[in-house]
Amino acid sequence: MDQQKDNIHFSAFLASIAHDMKNSLGMLINTSEEVLGSCTAETCPSQPLLTKLQYEAKRVNNNLVQLLALYRMDHARFTLNIAHHCVSEFIEDTITQNKPLLAFRGISLETDCPEDLVWFFDADLTAGIINNILNNAYRYARDKIWITVSEKDGYLVIHIRDNGQGYPEHMLTEKAGETPGISFSTGSTGLGLYFASLVARMHCNKGREGFIRTSNCGDSGCCFSLYLP
Repeated sequence: MDQQKDNIHFSAFLASIAHDMKNSLGMLINTSEEVLGSCTAETCPSQPLLTKLQYEAKRVNNNLVQLLALYRMDHARFTLNIAHHCVSEFIEDTITQNKPLLAFRGISLETDCPEDLVWFFDADLTAGIINNILNNAYRYARDKIWITVSEKDGYLVIHIRDNGQGYPEHMLTEKAGETPGISFSTGSTGLGLYFASLVARMHCNKGREGFIRTSNCGDSGCCFSLYLP
């Protein structure tokens, strides 16, 4: 019994540290954005290093947000905030913060979303999924990312594709409900995709739950799809 209490206290302690780290990273990201906003390649030789620093800070921050959400879900302290959203406005708001970083690497971002499409979903969690996918695409895409949104068979489908090298085999899913695996050879934990799969399944409507799919597009490129009922 004492061991169980110790484990509970230790996990709460780790969650508290993760939350504090997230706050500090948030300040670091905001500061780096201010510096980069007044910095050009001509006036600041360190601009590429500052951009890389900002990317890594955002990546770690996303991981901490996901870990804290998973902790709260595991301790039954997390509930979805389902609300009615204009999907095109949601997509534009979500990708706006990613465009400057992608543009620095010469990566263009194209979107295709019906302006009159509306849906019920948790905007913060769904934005977290999209941010994580775009954050990974920043590293692996050659020069292009496409986001396509549609309604299909009673699901809102958000499809994100890039022209990189594609997902490794262990991160592919063949059907709804599967969760991408972990690779000890590459060091990939698959945390982002696991988080996306869990959040998708939490969205339920009329006996159906959400899911994700990962695949490779033709000769190259990652294809990530989020389905919300």
